[in-house]
Amino acid sequence: MEYKYYRELKHNYLIVKNEEPELRKGVSYQTRMLERGNLTGFLPCNLRTINGEAYLYYEINSMQSLKDRFAVKGMSASELRALLSALRNSLEILSDYLLGMENVVLDGRSVFVDLATSEYRFMYCPFKTEQADFKSFVDELFELVDHEDEAAVEMIYSCSEKMQIESTLVMDVIEQVLNEESVDQDEQETYRMQANTQELEDFREDFFPEDIGDENNDIQKEEAKSKKNKLDGRIQILFGVLFMGLLGAMMYIRMNYILSKEEDILSIIVIVLSMITGLIALLTGIKDITENGVSRFRTKKVEKTGDDEDDYYGYDMETSYDNDFMSEDAYMNEAGYRKQVKITAANSSVKKAPATCGETIVLTDEDDTDKDIILYSRNSDKTIRISLDKLPLTVGKMEGCVDKVINDVSISRMHCRFVRDREGRPAVVDLGSTNGTYRNGLRLNPQEECSIDEGDEIRIGKICFDCR
Repeated sequence: MEYKYYRELKHNYLIVKNEEPELRKGVSYQTRMLERGNLTGFLPCNLRTINGEAYLYYEINSMQSLKDRFAVKGMSASELRALLSALRNSLEILSDYLLGMENVVLDGRSVFVDLATSEYRFMYCPFKTEQADFKSFVDELFELVDHEDEAAVEMIYSCSEKMQIESTLVMDVIEQVLNEESVDQDEQETYRMQANTQELEDFREDFFPEDIGDENNDIQKEEAKSKKNKLDGRIQILFGVLFMGLLGAMMYIRMNYILSKEEDILSIIVIVLSMITGLIALLTGIKDITENGVSRFRTKKVEKTGDDEDDYYGYDMETSYDNDFMSEDAYMNEAGYRKQVKITAANSSVKKAPATCGETIVLTDEDDTDKDIILYSRNSDKTIRISLDKLPLTVGKMEGCVDKVINDVSISRMHCRFVRDREGRPAVVDLGSTNGTYRNGLRLNPQEECSIDEGDEIRIGKICFDCR
């Protein structure tokens, strides 16, 4: 079945031509149901007759085919589960309207996913008469799933194995796979909870054994004592500062006022007492705080390393520290350090060997064929660089679905893709973007492959790129 992509104003269409002559005379029941929109889960469609030919216009706005959507990052188990669930629901709707599965098109180009809602849409073609090949669709999905996701790979293998049984219905296969997946999820959740519980018990046994209860009490007492000493030290420093302030006040009074004999003697006594008391309080407070910091450091070191510190690390920590870090040989090579370095001025006369010039090689066009093209933006705030050395490369603003993310309002979620054509040259393909992809001012049709060369201008949305 041949497709044609067409963009009309703000709508993207996938066009299928009627190739069955006997169906051209009238509109079938399947076509009426499809046009009315009763078949939920399928692409919205309308029938158009142009020059006596019937065409189905499937609307694919904001949608990408499975091949384009999962070309960068494979389909995960949850996404595969959603796809199978959507297919099951769509087939149930067909049976409600007495329609068969033979008109459903199942392949990577005909199944679409809405990038805005992550919903899957299938193609129903009244012109198609052969039975839908679910086996081939499963084989195609195997190439699209994320092979690092074991659950997704197991689901695909399960589908493939069940389809090998003769006279097996697609609905039964999907139901069995989804039921197996739900059972596996429940078992994994139960196992995960049991594992977490066991890990918690092991952690408690390893880090909170009963025989270290007394040691913990001693450590807590030591910490409480150190906190009390630290508080006492701060209070003593505060008193020392107050006495020093009193000393300064008395000195100010003696220098600026005339005192009597009794007042003079009293002021001298106050000055001496304030000086002695303040110094003692300051020194005592500083000593308490310093000793508290050292004791806390030792306590933390003991808590961290334990009694078997030397056996755990395989060597004596203090000896290794002294030998490795405190020795002079660890910092520098004494012989190399004392070696003199000869410095020559830039303008000194130095004899240079005469320069030799070889022959010049003429480059041909074939020498530039291996050069990779790089795209540089020229009308954006920041220069955007797109290297075409590793292709295919998808450009858009939807993280996780594209290789190169460009956050711009004119760029679609999945805007375009750079590939290599049959001759190995870089080419650009528009993915049905809203604002289009242009080459040298000409807009590309959706899914149209156009080769690019050095010197071309590629416009993605409103951002222009120069190919260099």
